[in-house]
Amino acid sequence: MKFATFYQQGNDEGLKEKVEAWIKDNEDNILEIVDVEYEYSNNTYMAIITYLD
Repeated sequence: MKFATFYQQGNDEGLKEKVEAWIKDNEDNILEIVDVEYEYSNNTYMAIITYLD
């Protein structure tokens, strides 16, 4: 399993689009998306993609 993480401060505007773009750009190398988690802590939004390659 591998992970890709995206951080963004202030607001979450555009974070989901960044995640979707990364998945699309890497779809040839990804066997399966296991999970996509979105978290918020201390004014920082985080997206964690768990995948198999």
